[in-house]
Amino acid sequence: MTSVLLPKLCESLHLGQLLCRVRPVKRSPGLRMANTQPREEHKSVEEPYLIFQQWLAAVQQQVPQLRPRLACMATVDKAGEPMTRLTKIEAVNATGITFYTNLGSRQAGEISSNPHVSLHFNWAPLRRSVRIAGSARQVSAEQALQQFRNYPRHVQIYLAYGPQSARAATSGVSGIFHWLADRMGSLFGHQQPPIPMPANWGGFLLTPSLYEFGMDNAGAQGRTCMQFRRCLSMPRGTRGKNLKVERHDWVYDIFVDHDG
Repeated sequence: MTSVLLPKLCESLHLGQLLCRVRPVKRSPGLRMANTQPREEHKSVEEPYLIFQQWLAAVQQQVPQLRPRLACMATVDKAGEPMTRLTKIEAVNATGITFYTNLGSRQAGEISSNPHVSLHFNWAPLRRSVRIAGSARQVSAEQALQQFRNYPRHVQIYLAYGPQSARAATSGVSGIFHWLADRMGSLFGHQQPPIPMPANWGGFLLTPSLYEFGMDNAGAQGRTCMQFRRCLSMPRGTRGKNLKVERHDWVYDIFVDHDG
């Protein structure tokens, strides 16, 4: 089943160039890959974050009104109860997924107490979804400041002084004044003073241990899922006898989820 699903999934997702060297595992009928031990043949060659980047770009291009970077984030509170809220991610790269929030918020407190976090992206019009799980840690103040400076000025005002100040800076006579001040400042080299970053604002880096890509099967029951798990027992470079213990390969599993 795996050898049949993988080419179809790659063709549907336009990801053949990413997974062209993945070798599916030959297995007996009725045997699930999830129950087998990690082996050399399980390894994927490319990092799953590259697939996630392509999916994000596709959603942004085809249905930007979905706000593709908005995810449902699940955390666990001190009582062990799951909590969810919508969170916008800012960056996706080899190190992980970065998002920013008020450090005094309930979300930040729960992550500080229990770093295990799960993100779920649901893009229903494209029949795609992504689940990412891992552990999160706070980014440095320098990285948070860099992201704060990347925001438009009215967003910085919102974060620093609240929604009323942000509305005043973007609407009516006051909004026109701020726009003219920015324009005149840029023309004559006189920039407005920078807005200070709030002391209670910062970010977190989610280091994934699991990626799960789901795609509904049109006209069929269930949904095809491709799951990548970080395998800590197989350091990257084992095959070449060049161990790099700070990074690890991913193993993949492809299955049809009839409950999704």
